[in-house]
Amino acid sequence: MVVPHLRGGPGRGGDGGARPAPYPELQLALGRVLLALLPRTADPAERTALAAQAAARLGAALPAPAAAPARPGPGTARVRVEMADALRHLPGRLEEAVGQLDAALAEPGGDPELRVAALVCLARVHRERYARDADPAALEDAAEAYGRARRLIPRDAEAFAELLPEWGDVLLDRARAADGRRFTGAAVRVLRESRAAVPQSDPGAAHRLLRLATGLRLRHAYEGDPVDLREAEYLLELAVRHSRSPLEQARAWRDHGDVQQEIHGHTRALDRLDRAADSYRRAWRAALEADVEEREDTAVQLAARVQQLRGDVLERLARPRAALDAYRSALELWTRTREGAAGRSEAVRARIRTLEAGL
Repeated sequence: MVVPHLRGGPGRGGDGGARPAPYPELQLALGRVLLALLPRTADPAERTALAAQAAARLGAALPAPAAAPARPGPGTARVRVEMADALRHLPGRLEEAVGQLDAALAEPGGDPELRVAALVCLARVHRERYARDADPAALEDAAEAYGRARRLIPRDAEAFAELLPEWGDVLLDRARAADGRRFTGAAVRVLRESRAAVPQSDPGAAHRLLRLATGLRLRHAYEGDPVDLREAEYLLELAVRHSRSPLEQARAWRDHGDVQQEIHGHTRALDRLDRAADSYRRAWRAALEADVEEREDTAVQLAARVQQLRGDVLERLARPRAALDAYRSALELWTRTREGAAGRSEAVRARIRTLEAGL
């Protein structure tokens, strides 16, 4: 979608421009329309173009530096936040987005809800910085911004429940990065709070259970406490019961199978491998159901992956015929995906040849 420029084009507001833009109220309205279109635009190139246009329009609605009054008007901070929201889709202009948000947050007084919006936007900009630069410090900056926003939100506000999953995901990403061990405790705390912030009947409750289970498994990877695995096992079973999506159920069963293998690493009990095989079977069936109802390629890849995992477990249980059936199913599924005959299917073929030779 390309929006034609107004006659004369938008001037550059904020820090960039030499002359004021004509019709600032119309520039602002256009910028807001373009900003609202961004989440509804699937094509990355089109989204980038829309973001650039939205930023230009919103920037044109800001007062030029030379003409800016000593005390900005009451709407200036909001426009800065909206402009930063557009700029966060443009990797080359993320520092500019931070500057706009710093300016908005520096304005005295102001609406507390707007300050929350500015801090959440700041956190998202830092997440984009991490995606661009792979610098873990950007995740720490994002986590700090979410923490500042959380302190401004009443616990019974809808925004409180909405912020926690994002904050928890940032802490999980930081815990996975270099020197991440010290962030696992904070990630689990925030994800536990996120789970408690919505009732189990909430449509997003299953996803929050999955994320908390992920945090517990990550903490186990660092700390080695099997209690974390047993809690994760329980949460994943809850997630299956409360999920309304076959694809989400398939992911929960896959993770449940992984947890059974991790618990087996502590107990060496063969029944944990039996449970793992059963969990992967359930994941496979749910993924096949999702293949019909949801994103086909994603579901088929997941079905192939869990059948391959199931074959591995069945081999460890000395059940070669069952393992062979699982591998053959995995191979057929891999050939239906966009990955086609890539390395994954070759590994499955090798296992099939080995097992066939031994029967």
